[in-house]
Amino acid sequence: MNNNSILLIDPNFEPAESKNLSLLVKIGSDTFSYAITNATEKTLLAVYDEQECEDGYDKLQERLKTDAYLKLPYKEVSIAAHTQNIIFVPQELFNQNDTVLYTKFFTETDVENVYIQPSLQQSVQTIFALPPIAEKIIGEHWPNSTKLQHNAGLIELAAQVETASVIIDFSVSSFQIVYINRNKFTFSQSYQFDNLDELTYYIILIINELNINTKQTNLKLCGIIHEDDEKWNLLAQYFEKINLWVATPSLNIDILDDMPAHYYTSLLALQQCV
Repeated sequence: MNNNSILLIDPNFEPAESKNLSLLVKIGSDTFSYAITNATEKTLLAVYDEQECEDGYDKLQERLKTDAYLKLPYKEVSIAAHTQNIIFVPQELFNQNDTVLYTKFFTETDVENVYIQPSLQQSVQTIFALPPIAEKIIGEHWPNSTKLQHNAGLIELAAQVETASVIIDFSVSSFQIVYINRNKFTFSQSYQFDNLDELTYYIILIINELNINTKQTNLKLCGIIHEDDEKWNLLAQYFEKINLWVATPSLNIDILDDMPAHYYTSLLALQQCV
């Protein structure tokens, strides 16, 4: 492992039993991570996480050459991948027969496959397409996998929230955000930042553009952030109700005992998207 990566393995994990297990993969613009779970026994068996990648897809290709766990045959594979080709459509406005029309809002209109992902208890349909390199790699190694957009786990967690909330998942130099207001999915986006000033700019922009009542809105944080670090202290200037979010009540996560469990909240939430 290099200084930006970590691999945690349950000592009882038997690779030979992989056909009964699930693989959850998350590919960010600057991160790459995966988890191996036993859905029957509700146990987390392995977690790999690498931060500050130059490109998440390049890192996936690299790991596929060297990582024996990724090469195992799994019962289920779910892959949440970063893409600029994405649009959210409220269920009442969604038309299954007009799926291709939504692609005009994509960054790349000439795409290989268009995916439809119900989310937030079926109230929103996510229409997205993966970059060609992602289609190629995933098609070669996991042709029967479930494809998800990058924030899928975070959005599904938001479905559990009943109060006005901002949910932020941090990597070292990026963050994914979901805003729930009046029990409705209101906003989701990803941002990259080089320093605290840039992060401050995005936070203020989001608060102002969405007219968020920061005194009444809960702020739930996960990923690479710690209480009283510079990111936490910045957010505490604007939000009064802040807490770290570990949302894995149905999964035994003993292998994370020596790690901040909130690091992997959105990765493990992908099991809810299967």
